[in-house]
Amino acid sequence: MILHQPISIASNIMREVLSSTAETELAAPYHNGKDACLMRIAAEEMGHPQPPTPIVTDNTTTTGIANDDIRQKDPKQSI
Repeated sequence: MILHQPISIASNIMREVLSSTAETELAAPYHNGKDACLMRIAAEEMGHPQPPTPIVTDNTTTTGIANDDIRQKDPKQSI
């Protein structure tokens, strides 16, 4: 973040098949975090050390899954 503003926002079609909204909401920050890692490494190699990068989501279920506060249900098997 520069001056507390996001410096990258990505939108793309995910190749993975996700079974719930919570999984989708979790995959999006994962992909954005991968992009942020590249930017952090580049900035650090140029002599600009970075503080921890916050990753924010507006979905409480997703936040709970990411922080291991809640567990996902096992999907029902259909015969």
